[in-house]
Amino acid sequence: MSSTEFWLTPLILLPGVALLIVSTSARFGQIHTEFHHLLDHPDAHAQILSRNLQQRSRLFRDALASLYVSVGLFSLGSLLGGVVNLWRPQSLWFVGGLTIVGIACVVFASLQLFRESLLSLNVIDEHFERVERDCGQD
Repeated sequence: MSSTEFWLTPLILLPGVALLIVSTSARFGQIHTEFHHLLDHPDAHAQILSRNLQQRSRLFRDALASLYVSVGLFSLGSLLGGVVNLWRPQSLWFVGGLTIVGIACVVFASLQLFRESLLSLNVIDEHFERVERDCGQD
C-alpha cells in the first residue's frame, strides 16, 4: 500500500459513519416525539415508558458522541497523514493509530445502538401486553 493510499483510507470510512449518524439522529429525534406523546397522554405506564425512553436516549447520546469522535479522528488522521506524507513518509504510523481509534469509536457506537434496539423491543413488548390486556377486558 502506498503512503497516499494509507492516509486516504480513513476518508473512505466517512460515508458509512455519516450514514450511521443520520439514521441515529433520526431515531434520537423520535424519542423526543415519544416523550411529548407521554406528556400529552399520561397513563399508568408512563413512568415505566419514560424510564425506558431515558435509557434509550442515553444510549443514542453515547452512540452519536462516539460517531462524531470517529469522524474527527478519521478526518484528523487523513489531514495529518497528508501533511506528514509531504515531509516524512516513514512517520505514517500515527495515521494508522488514529484510524484504529476511530474504528473503535464506530464499534462502540454500534454496540450502543444494539443495546438501544433491545430496549426498543422491550417497549414494543410492553405495548403488546397492554393492548392484549386492554382488549381482553372488553
